[in-house]
Amino acid sequence: MEKGKIISHEGVVVNAPGNGTAEVDIITGSACSGCHAKSACLPGNTEVKTITVKSDAPLKSGDRVTVTMEQSLGFRALMIGYIIPFIVLIAAFTVLTVAGAGELASALFSFASLAVYYIGVWIFREKIGEKFEFKIKS
Repeated sequence: MEKGKIISHEGVVVNAPGNGTAEVDIITGSACSGCHAKSACLPGNTEVKTITVKSDAPLKSGDRVTVTMEQSLGFRALMIGYIIPFIVLIAAFTVLTVAGAGELASALFSFASLAVYYIGVWIFREKIGEKFEFKIKS
């Protein structure tokens, strides 16, 4: 992966309080953005998300902007949301099964360990969120 590669989305400013941030609505599509048949997809495959973006530019509601984020941050989110929890689940189940616990007990404890992981992510969400910075392309 190239360092510094950027992901960008078009959006519309919905709120710009003037404190160095702005709330922007972006339209996210399904995971088929690279598909040659994406134009045939139904509008139901899209979703509007509101994100907070750092910007010192003078913005007002209704302005069209391009929101950017480093691609490496997307991979970090993938790790936190999917890969690490999968590893926790499999590791807990494997360790307990090898240690002699029954399959049901191993499965229940594995799901409990997964719950503990996600509770930890929720507790530290602000600290984790500081690392994910969206910017408005100038």
